[in-house]
Amino acid sequence: MAKIPAFLSLLFCCFFSLTPLRAEEDLEPYRAAMRQLAEECRAAGMELEAKVTLGRVWEDPENGFFVPRLPDRPQNGLPEDVRPPQREWFEKMRRIETECGTRLLARARELAAAGKGREAYEAARKSLFVDPDNEEARRIFGYHLHEGLWQRDWELRQLKRGLTKDPRYGWISPKQKETLAAEPEGTGSGRPRKAEKITIETEHFEIRTSVPRPAAVPLAERLEEFYTVWNFLFFPVAAGEKDAAAAVLGKKEFPGRKHKAVLFRDREEYLREILSIDPDGQISSGGYFPDKKTVFLYLPDESDEDETPLEVMAVHETAHQLFAETGPKRGAAKRYADPGRDGQYWIAEGIACYLETFQAAGRGWTVGGTHSYRLLRAKERAGEPDGLLPVAELAAMGKKRFQRDSFPAKLYTESAGLVSFFLHAEGGKYRGAFLDALGGLYQGIDSPDFLEERAGVPYSRLDGEFLEYLRQTPFAE
Repeated sequence: MAKIPAFLSLLFCCFFSLTPLRAEEDLEPYRAAMRQLAEECRAAGMELEAKVTLGRVWEDPENGFFVPRLPDRPQNGLPEDVRPPQREWFEKMRRIETECGTRLLARARELAAAGKGREAYEAARKSLFVDPDNEEARRIFGYHLHEGLWQRDWELRQLKRGLTKDPRYGWISPKQKETLAAEPEGTGSGRPRKAEKITIETEHFEIRTSVPRPAAVPLAERLEEFYTVWNFLFFPVAAGEKDAAAAVLGKKEFPGRKHKAVLFRDREEYLREILSIDPDGQISSGGYFPDKKTVFLYLPDESDEDETPLEVMAVHETAHQLFAETGPKRGAAKRYADPGRDGQYWIAEGIACYLETFQAAGRGWTVGGTHSYRLLRAKERAGEPDGLLPVAELAAMGKKRFQRDSFPAKLYTESAGLVSFFLHAEGGKYRGAFLDALGGLYQGIDSPDFLEERAGVPYSRLDGEFLEYLRQTPFAE
């Protein structure tokens, strides 16, 4: 097999799996032009260049979304010694990408100026995914070109403080790293005597923990990656049209809020804290408490097969946290901090269960898809007598009734399945209605009829469509 030139290998690795949210009509000219370029490359015997070109034209996974890990270096040049046909190919490919990215960005500005923040944010996001080297698109999402690297302001501040990012210890000073590395395993880098002794910071999270720093850093990294995906997919829903439009237009800087989490060394330590907050916490494996604006987690016993994996529980509870803590102030009314108190509570739990599917994939991350225990169980229950509740009955459930149901696992799996249905069925025809209901829920709108009104379809009809969706979608564990 011929060896791939270094510059082509870099391009291929950075872009092979980059997928925006949907191949919508405004991307079709770009996609067609890239496919045509790939055909031209094949006709000229340039198979590697054709492969790279097609690798930059992306598809969502079935029933899910993909968010790319953006390249940290600009991809605008080639070595001087490349052959003329290669240079011509690269320049044409970049011209296709920059023209599409520029067009999408102009549309994003127009939509934002018209107050259509959600659509504007999505257009800006697609512009960034098509052309990750567009400085304006990068700026919208918090990146700046510094010394040849795309970096965020928070990262630059850490570097100015003399900190570096270590894969084992996180952001740390050379002196701290030297001290920790010199100590025997299980002492200085091990468990402090008191809970919440260590604090680990990322750009968006502050994690207090009583576990060894190397054991807590993977959680910090996972939460930061999850934030990246959540921000691309759901920021405009949580923040609202006005703030999303302001972000696109560069007219609003959002405060560097730290979302707080506590990671305990074991369940016993976790319960000592949780039971003082929630008398019913004995059955929980983690929790987000709005009054404290904190997620509480613990390291599960790996020998216990019934324990929920930390990476799954962390995403579920952090999803609750990000929706609750992002966007405009909710006002003094207590219900605004208690989404779904009187109805539609399934939406809050369903979106958190859906997002449990978050995982690394290729050169980015996916959510949704067809492989999920909860989604599979929803499909299985659709074939059981009385396996699923009518949507109207589920929508009428408030928080207390939902949480105290005699069979809560059934409600959680149905809720996860319903979210997947509303986001993906028939190309996402009910997606806008669901996102309206999701955003409204965190503004205190929990009327059981709200989603039905937004969808423009009675719940009785949605029952049938939901069952058909579950039957046809090849969910697997």
